[in-house]
Amino acid sequence: MPDYIHGGDVYSYAAQFGRMPIDLSANIAPFGIPDAVRQALHDAVAACTHYPDPFCRAPRAAIGEAEGVDPARLYCGNGAADVLDRLAAVLRPKTALLTAPTFAEYARTLAGADIRLHTLRADEGFAVTERLLADITPDIEAVYLCDPNNPTGRTIEPALLRAIAARCASIGARLIVDACFLDLVADGLSRVPALDEYPTLVLLRAYTKLFAVPGVRFGWCMTADTALIEQLYRAGQPWNVSVLAQACAVACAGERDYVRQTVQRIAHERSRLQRGLAARGLTVYPGEANFLLFYAPDPALRDELAQRGILIRDCAGYPGLAPGYYRTAVKTARESDALLAALDEIGREAR
Repeated sequence: MPDYIHGGDVYSYAAQFGRMPIDLSANIAPFGIPDAVRQALHDAVAACTHYPDPFCRAPRAAIGEAEGVDPARLYCGNGAADVLDRLAAVLRPKTALLTAPTFAEYARTLAGADIRLHTLRADEGFAVTERLLADITPDIEAVYLCDPNNPTGRTIEPALLRAIAARCASIGARLIVDACFLDLVADGLSRVPALDEYPTLVLLRAYTKLFAVPGVRFGWCMTADTALIEQLYRAGQPWNVSVLAQACAVACAGERDYVRQTVQRIAHERSRLQRGLAARGLTVYPGEANFLLFYAPDPALRDELAQRGILIRDCAGYPGLAPGYYRTAVKTARESDALLAALDEIGREAR
């Protein structure tokens, strides 16, 4: 089997250790599936005797209402990763610009393209800055940004994102902004208003993290370029979003109170965990979503925590990072305390 480079592989852990871990390697909201979403999944079982709607009419209508977007501007997929694959198949950029570090799936889908990297700097808190604009040269055909970025957790300043979008539009480059974690940012940022102004902009979204449904697989993109939407439908099989996933999406779109409560609770726990990690001598970067990037002078920390039943993400394999960089999800106080206690134990043993 090929190497698995993402977080959340509790199956390999269970096979090795004979138990399930506290999984802080995947950035999933820790409060479980909302009751209304769980009920919608249950109720949808009966409809599984039919093929799924190939045009995802109900999810697009529900998301369009929630986001204030014409449903004709939405394309739904089997998770955001499926949408990324289709975008790459349709756009086929010869030259693409990515940040380093960032989510590995962008580079995977762009196999065969000339991929150029804009390196984010630790001394800038791994933030996207105006330095990026100089790298959007006329030969760039696509720019991929993660907002907030994974694994750094930093959002892009709204004025800078508009400058980037304007630069891409001026040279005819597609700007794909992965905003799958944006709903988890406390100040309620939205990139939707920029769609009308910048027709080359594509926003990527998913309900995976916020509603704790990574096993369901549902994501979508939004763009003012409806011709691109038509091409995405033709880029793969027509029944890519299951009956269950479509029902889940409709229910998620209506859970605005759950979203507000979840974001508030995560913001509180993120601040507490950030202080706890820093108090143990770790360098913690100012994440804004439901995960934190930190540096520890211990290249074996992931394995040491795994021995104690805790999974975190080793980020040494990300371009732009090095051994000693790790990412932890922000979950409940109980899970944060377990991580901090394990770090204390590792520290005592090292002394």
